[in-house]
Amino acid sequence: MRKATAVPVLALLLVTGCSAANAEVEAKPSSPPASAEPSEETVAEDTEEQSCLKLLGADSQGPLNRMISVVRIGGGTSGVEMSAADARPLHEEVLAITENASTDMAPLLKELSSATENVIMQAEDPSRAWMFNAAVWTAAATELQTRCEPYVAAK
Repeated sequence: MRKATAVPVLALLLVTGCSAANAEVEAKPSSPPASAEPSEETVAEDTEEQSCLKLLGADSQGPLNRMISVVRIGGGTSGVEMSAADARPLHEEVLAITENASTDMAPLLKELSSATENVIMQAEDPSRAWMFNAAVWTAAATELQTRCEPYVAAK
């Protein structure tokens, strides 16, 4: 059996549990490991433009600008001016964008979400220390703004 037919047969087996397909697959030599071929289950990465358009949102009111507008850094302190209830949806929105973002954008997005993550974690455990690195967050937010700037006009 060729590779081209082995994959549909295996898919049929997994979907239907068809014993005839199972017997046919067992009778043939095994195919190379699945890691050698791209998986259909692998989620395609968003392009930088797609990620930026999600971050920018309609009328530049997307999660990037909302996040930047609530983070306060200055005088050796930092904070986020929103409740945990308001931070949770914004945090989840940024994490959803992170899931499909390119491998070079994902760490920046994860760092961007660290501000709301701290608000949520402190609400869950008020004795928890504020673990927000303002310099790293600022660098990530600035990098995302710079990378997404060309797409502002494209919207």
